[in-house]
Amino acid sequence: MSKRVGFICTFVLLLGWAIVAQKETVEAVEVGRHNTDLLPAGKEADGIPGDFVLRNKKVHALISGAQPLRRANMSTEYAFVTQGVLYDLDLRDATNDQITAFRPGGLGGEISYVRVVEDGSRGAGVIEAVRTAALGDGLYTRHEYRLEPGWQYILVTSTYRNESRELKKVTLLPAWKAFSAEWNAAGIQVGDSIDPFDKRAYAFAAVGGPLEPAAELQPLEERTVKVALAVADSPAAAWSLIAALRGATGEVSATVRDPTGEPALHGALMVPIGGQRLPAYPDAKGAISLRLPPGSYEATFEDIGRDPVSRAMTVSAGGTTRLDLAVGAASLVRMDIRDEHGAASPARVQFIGIEGTPTPNFGTEYRAHGGNHQYQTHDGRVRQQVPPGRYLLRITHGPEYDLVEKTVEVAKGRTVDVPVTLRRTVDTAGWISADYHAHSTPSGDNYCNTVDRLINFAAENLEFIPTTEHNRIYTWAPLIDKLGLSARLKTVAGMELTGGGQHFNAFPLNQDRHAQNGGAPLWSYDPRINAIVLRNWGTPSLAGGSRYDTEANARLKGSYFGGGADRWVQANHPSVGNVFFDRDGNGVPDGGFTGFEELLDGAEVWSTEILNLGPTYNGKGVSGAGNHGLQNRTFGWLQMLNQGRRVWCVAVSDAHRVFGNGVGGWRTYVPSAVDEPARIDPSEIIRNSKAGRMMLTNGPFLKVTTGDGLPIGSTVVSEGHIDLKIVVKAANWIGLDRVQVLVNGRQPKAYNFTRQNHPEMFQTGVLRFDQTVRVKLEQDAHLIVVATGENADLADGWGLNLYGKMHPIAYTNPIFVDVNHNGWKANGDTLGHPLLVTPGR
Repeated sequence: MSKRVGFICTFVLLLGWAIVAQKETVEAVEVGRHNTDLLPAGKEADGIPGDFVLRNKKVHALISGAQPLRRANMSTEYAFVTQGVLYDLDLRDATNDQITAFRPGGLGGEISYVRVVEDGSRGAGVIEAVRTAALGDGLYTRHEYRLEPGWQYILVTSTYRNESRELKKVTLLPAWKAFSAEWNAAGIQVGDSIDPFDKRAYAFAAVGGPLEPAAELQPLEERTVKVALAVADSPAAAWSLIAALRGATGEVSATVRDPTGEPALHGALMVPIGGQRLPAYPDAKGAISLRLPPGSYEATFEDIGRDPVSRAMTVSAGGTTRLDLAVGAASLVRMDIRDEHGAASPARVQFIGIEGTPTPNFGTEYRAHGGNHQYQTHDGRVRQQVPPGRYLLRITHGPEYDLVEKTVEVAKGRTVDVPVTLRRTVDTAGWISADYHAHSTPSGDNYCNTVDRLINFAAENLEFIPTTEHNRIYTWAPLIDKLGLSARLKTVAGMELTGGGQHFNAFPLNQDRHAQNGGAPLWSYDPRINAIVLRNWGTPSLAGGSRYDTEANARLKGSYFGGGADRWVQANHPSVGNVFFDRDGNGVPDGGFTGFEELLDGAEVWSTEILNLGPTYNGKGVSGAGNHGLQNRTFGWLQMLNQGRRVWCVAVSDAHRVFGNGVGGWRTYVPSAVDEPARIDPSEIIRNSKAGRMMLTNGPFLKVTTGDGLPIGSTVVSEGHIDLKIVVKAANWIGLDRVQVLVNGRQPKAYNFTRQNHPEMFQTGVLRFDQTVRVKLEQDAHLIVVATGENADLADGWGLNLYGKMHPIAYTNPIFVDVNHNGWKANGDTLGHPLLVTPGR
């Protein structure tokens, strides 16, 4: 070999070593606005500038900084900030963070500083979070987060030193959240993702000794605790990483495939470990990898729609055990759902067991693709494994579409293909359906993946859906684009401002996605202050923002920097008795927070109880999300209107799950110049909403105008009478048997029309009621039209969901009629009961 060739070979070898060494480099970095690309991503990712990143070839983690008010989300902890806490931990270059927070020693509250101690250039990356004794009331606390090459875990070393003259009690046990299931297996704590299909799990345990929950420190006494926190693709795999730090283990390498060679992706290999059964999940190729202590095990693979398969295995220290499982073909329902024009259609499908077949439960109620007994699709495709049996499939796409039923028999190991055509029978031209209040995981008080929430919106045929996460200015626009739903869903950035009293929604707002809470304001106790702040709040975009920070509000530049006519501010699920009538909560009406309603555009005072002229309801049905106790807030609204305190009513979902408390149970219809969601002008929708042109419904479509064509929300002058043109339409799964005109909240018999007593006024088919009603008036009045099915429910459309217990109902916001030509005046009627006061008084 020539010297030249030898030199080249040596150079190539050294270059290879250098590349390997570079890949093994650990980094510890403080994040600024210039390098936000370092931040981990995923369902629970919450990094902003001022935080710190630790990463090697296998994992990356985020440690929160000491920024003022730092929280991962509203409910990381309600009572205190969480500085110096691990917020994110995921496999390197993945976008699947599923942990909200890991707080060593239950760490919470303000700390003195967070800093990089070792940047990784010498092998290890180390970040420390310190609370000095001066800030800690005599207790010095230091948490060191350490990562080395090859580690798939973070080593957290916590040091506590009592620098006071008094005994100090110290919490040693870490706190973490939040998981669908948790186990203590042989002294190792394990947690699984809220949705196991996300395939991310965590485990922690003490290293080098037992972990006591707490300790007492004498003056000048010091205690050090070491805990390792690991991340993997399943609970069993995460457990095995920690187990390997505590003793000898052997590798288990398994595959799970069906007779065609396809992986069984959604099943789990259940492994007996430490008195628990921990699941190990197949990857995209059907492979499973974990480590177990030496011994004999019997593992069982379980999957919906397949027979379980069990195998015995023996694991030896340092060895590798192969486990190749051949499972049967799954029993499967495969659907292709289209509209009457042949285009793929979103939908929700109920799987109801019949003829002795149990109704299945597919999993977490936070999931769109198989939650409880339902499957929701945004693209018309359904692929759901089921136990063999007979099923009634009910397919819906919101209340504008007829329900379709299909009966299928699914044999063991067989696939049944079900084509479905949905027909939009209820014409709502000129109106769009909106939901001004819903949540996903950025809100913090729920764990619904934002993708699942958007699929939920599409399946229920909502169209205008402002983003309203708790205490965070946010926008769903990027994910709407990513899902290909821009033609179906329109959003603007907004928020719900939340605290220990009245909550608010406001939109549009301008998001600063690199600021705490997206640049949101802080909550105040006096609701009037919150309303004023939200009306005028503005957070201009800063360098580094994405196009979504401003694009969604491009038409509204005059308002989102300084509030104004194009910003919507609403009171959420108000305690009407408190905020409008009984401010101090002593049970004596005092006017509430005087002038509050004048600062609002609307309030969530809707429910099914509008025909219940009483201050309470019996709670047997579902009266709408957000009812607190049994106080009838809708009755309180009618009392308000009679006192001359005008506020428009809006119906929302306040959704926190997909099943049980998802969107679609209630909605608000608002006039729009266009019917295509992609072309919706948010400023037009907000203007119409501010004018009271909102109809509230859990199913029926109700349209009311005056005889002169004026819309709901109008104030009109009409001497002696007014004509109301009332049209009610409904899909085939929604019953209707009564139309009532409320006059100043009362229910005159002359304007109570029922199918039983007035059969000539009601029709069958889509158009149920089409009449002009003359309402005679001797004094000024506000008129609300209600359409309901008193002898019907919504069970066909909602299945086991509690929404199915509701009677179908729709009603309008008021039309105000000035009879005397001297301006509209309220009649002061309290509707036979004292004004509402604070609940419980």
